[in-house]
Amino acid sequence: MAFKDGEEGQIPLLTPYKMGQFELSHRVVLAPLTRRRFYGNVPQPHAILYYSQRTTKGGFLISEAAGVSDTAQGYGYTPGIWTKEQIEASKPIVNAVHAKGGIFSVKFGMPEGFQILVYPLLLLLCEMRADTKVCQGGEICSNPHLKRS
Repeated sequence: MAFKDGEEGQIPLLTPYKMGQFELSHRVVLAPLTRRRFYGNVPQPHAILYYSQRTTKGGFLISEAAGVSDTAQGYGYTPGIWTKEQIEASKPIVNAVHAKGGIFSVKFGMPEGFQILVYPLLLLLCEMRADTKVCQGGEICSNPHLKRS
C-alpha cells in the first residue's frame, strides 16, 4: 500500500474522518444489528450498557432498526419511535453514547413486505429507462439488450 508523505504506518481504517458536521476519530462503524430485545417496542435499560460498551470517543454507532409506527414493524421486540414512551426510553441510551463522546444515529425500520410496494415501482422506473432492468434481488442493473438504437 502506498502512503502519502507523513502517513507511513497509518492504517486508513483507524484514521480520523470528517462526516458532515461530525469529526470521527476512526472509520470503524457499529452497523445496525437486529437484537429483538425491546419488549413492547420500548427501548430497555440494558441497551444503555450494550451501546455504551461499544462506544469510543468520536466513534459512530447506528442503532438497530426502529419502527416508525405500530404497523411498520418488520420484527417483534424491536425499538419503536412512534410514542412518547419510546422516545423517552431512548434518551438515556443516546445520552450514554454522547457522554462517552460517540455519535449515534437511528436506523429507520422498514418491514420486508415493503418490498412488495417498492419492487413494482423499480420495474416501472426501469421501463422508463431503456438501458436498465431490475435484476434478481431487486437491484437495478445495466442491460445492453434493452438499449434503444
